[in-house]
Amino acid sequence: MEKFVVLLRHGIAHPPDTEPDETRELTDEGHRRMKQIARGLRRILPHVNAIISSPLTRALQTATWVGKSLDLGVTTDDALRPSADTRAIRTLLTSTSAETVILVGHEPTLTAAMLDLTRMDAESSLELKKGGCYAVRFTGGEVGQLEWMLAPRVLRRLD
Repeated sequence: MEKFVVLLRHGIAHPPDTEPDETRELTDEGHRRMKQIARGLRRILPHVNAIISSPLTRALQTATWVGKSLDLGVTTDDALRPSADTRAIRTLLTSTSAETVILVGHEPTLTAAMLDLTRMDAESSLELKKGGCYAVRFTGGEVGQLEWMLAPRVLRRLD
């Protein structure tokens, strides 16, 4: 079965020293940009089956904007926490029957997951900007192919 996975980094949040990490919220700008990014995602991914988010507030707020745009509910999973191991994300993907899924989480976990899922190596630093995403396609098998990496600026322009 073919599976299409989007790994989306949460939007701009308040600095880490302002509140506990678990409850840090998106800033006003973070909310505004994620609303635009969500509409951009809807244009390029009109048929998403599931949105799964880290339980941390900033990721859940990001996922909620995407869910509103796609008219989908959001579930949470600890596999998407900042400290998560890439095996947990792989297990999460195996356990979901959704053909097109958006996973909302944190860096550097999402980049590590993309590299693991595609069996790619990065010799230099690779990191998603807040609101950016990777898309990985699985066409039968455990190794996916990186289809694209989109900066948040590009997604906002699709709005």
